[in-house]
Amino acid sequence: MRIKNQMQSRINRKQQGFSLIELVIVIVILGLLAATAIPRFLNVTDDAEDASLEGVTGGLATAVGFVRAQWEVDGRNNSNVVLDGTTLSLDKRFGYPTGMVTSGSDSGNGNTSATDMTDASCQEVFKYVLQSAPKNVIYTADARKARYTVRVLDGSGGTAVDINGATVTNLDLCVYHQVASLALNTSTGIATPPPALKVGSGIIYNAATGSVVTFTNN
Repeated sequence: MRIKNQMQSRINRKQQGFSLIELVIVIVILGLLAATAIPRFLNVTDDAEDASLEGVTGGLATAVGFVRAQWEVDGRNNSNVVLDGTTLSLDKRFGYPTGMVTSGSDSGNGNTSATDMTDASCQEVFKYVLQSAPKNVIYTADARKARYTVRVLDGSGGTAVDINGATVTNLDLCVYHQVASLALNTSTGIATPPPALKVGSGIIYNAATGSVVTFTNN
């Protein structure tokens, strides 16, 4: 009888499960792990985004330099150059890419002014000057499947001196925002508020100076 009671007592103890104190200890440990691991994971993600941004910026700057070098080789007389089989338009006053020369009957009529850039011409520079450019869309489009948005800021590029010594004002800026740094409308996928230099992170390109720089507001 005593043996039977002892066996029953052991069975009952096995079926009791965790005590309240044990559960509290487990919860505390999980909380400590979460508090330590999550920030590290977020930092790794941010570092990866920063590294990607720097890589794209470097690639764009190098490609812009190639266009300028080809323009120099061609004698500084052309309003377009051929880079890796793609005909790119440029401003003859500066020699940096301003868009892509279209094909067919419009051949040779791409944008050739650093003061007349558009969202579309900024996108052409990004897509066709870069090799294997990240997927991008104009900032007013659904960006949920893109990595960058594209926008021109009219007259925000200050002034520059052209090859003839003349000062050119009202230069435009091309701005390429990392989508990961923007807030997107959950219904439309459009960046809200519209991407600006004080919003998110990205790349600025000036078609008059050839300057390609990163910016971040995070």
